[in-house]
Amino acid sequence: MAAHRSATMADVARLAGVSVATVSRTLSGTRAVDPAMQRKVIEAAAELNYQVNLVGRALRQTRTSTVGLIVPDLENPYFSALAQQLSRAFSAPGIDLLVFSADGSLETEARGVRSFLGRQVDALVLIPVHEQLSEASVAIAAGAVHTIQLDRHVPGTASSYVGVSNRAGMRLVRDHVTECVDLDAQPVVYVGAAPGSSSAHERLDGVRRWFSPEVPTLLGDFSAAWGREAAARLLADGWEGATIVTAADIIALGVVSHLLHQGRSIPGDFRVIGFDGVGAVALAHPSLTTVRQPVEEMAQSIRALIESDEEPSARWFEPELVVGATSPASGPELSG
Repeated sequence: MAAHRSATMADVARLAGVSVATVSRTLSGTRAVDPAMQRKVIEAAAELNYQVNLVGRALRQTRTSTVGLIVPDLENPYFSALAQQLSRAFSAPGIDLLVFSADGSLETEARGVRSFLGRQVDALVLIPVHEQLSEASVAIAAGAVHTIQLDRHVPGTASSYVGVSNRAGMRLVRDHVTECVDLDAQPVVYVGAAPGSSSAHERLDGVRRWFSPEVPTLLGDFSAAWGREAAARLLADGWEGATIVTAADIIALGVVSHLLHQGRSIPGDFRVIGFDGVGAVALAHPSLTTVRQPVEEMAQSIRALIESDEEPSARWFEPELVVGATSPASGPELSG
């Protein structure tokens, strides 16, 4: 029995009654095609189960229509939200986003870079695991392909950067607290992450700058488990009330969960403020006061940078404060 032959572009053209060039333009999306012809081509391709040869196209165009995204981990809902927004930003021009999780490991991060470069992605978006120790991976990526650091950055590398002004975000928190909180009854406590990443250290710097270098501080990691542990420590140390400013919504969720479980009222006893405003914030109950990053605009900016293929540059976005029930401007308290 003869082997089954895969359909070719010529087969699609013959069935649709159009030229091979029309089939090519329709399926590649490189030029406009008459809607009636486009419909014939799509229907013929579907009937023949024709699959575009992406490898062959890449060899002809010297492009693969793929962008790689390396995230520190996918357990943090913020990174998942970034991946979703980037996927949406690249869907219109027909670019596939490939996602790789470093799982908090520098070695895995380096493997991800090598893997994407081996697949000849057109560009690489990288959220570095560590502010200093990821330098080699960022440098290798930037030396081979258009590389954009997102959210976190390693300074001094030849790559673009897109992110939010973390210190400006903490200034928004300071303004909110100054206007809405009795600091004698609810003094500020900061629950953050150890400053291994630029976002962690910049948010810590912002708290110390806009509040006080002496603000009580607990540092762990970007996780709900750490938020629960930090809240338990505060209660064990005798805190009866505080304004708990956190480095991320995922930490804030853990703090809120533990406080409510222990029967503390929010915001009556403790106020809680997050940072990020996407992903995990949708899970918050009561609704979380947080600093929101404009991730939609950030994703579109990355797409524009890649399409322009311009020299490395930095694009900083201003965050906004979203007031929720965990630290309201006014209103009744919520209890556990």
